[in-house]
Amino acid sequence: MSRYTHLADFDQLAGMLAVAGRELCPVIRRASTALLDADAEAGRTVLVEVAAARELHDRIEGWVPAVLARRQPVASDLRLLVAGLRMNGDMRRMGALAAHIAKVAVARYPDPVLPAQVRPTFVAMADAAARLADKAALVMATRDRVDALQTGLDDDELDELQRSLFTKLTDDWPYGVQAAVDVAMLGRYYERFADHAVGVGRQVAYLVVGVR
Repeated sequence: MSRYTHLADFDQLAGMLAVAGRELCPVIRRASTALLDADAEAGRTVLVEVAAARELHDRIEGWVPAVLARRQPVASDLRLLVAGLRMNGDMRRMGALAAHIAKVAVARYPDPVLPAQVRPTFVAMADAAARLADKAALVMATRDRVDALQTGLDDDELDELQRSLFTKLTDDWPYGVQAAVDVAMLGRYYERFADHAVGVGRQVAYLVVGVR
């Protein structure tokens, strides 16, 4: 097989990962709109988009073993395959978490999910998660190691918001059990979304220098 075909295979993987990353950015924003604005239509759109994205994630998962079976990749190519599989897994989970946020909004419609006391915290969480999704998509395209590692620092903001949220939940919470369960789950979804965005950044760093 020619070197051109060999390169085309790995360009195809990089392209599929880039598409998957770009699709996450509007999905998490739309999920947050569904939550913050009690917008059931936005929530249902998220569920359709995430279901469609699973087809691409499945394609990537099947594509990598096929390439391994056809050739014996050199070290740099093997790093791309390993990192690609891990990034794909992180992005699949990010999409699933955005879908979880949307499902809560749809299930509670037409009532708002968030009590007024925690709404500012979730506005900040939504903004932080969207910025992390943007950063994850960017570093997959640029493979900039500094930006990739920066995602870990960006995640600190969301961790702090999560801690402040639990302080509110345990400090004379006046809104009832169901609201507390919703808020606790939603905070966890945003936190895990950010963790997986950081995972993408770490895999890009691994891809560039061979260590995580």
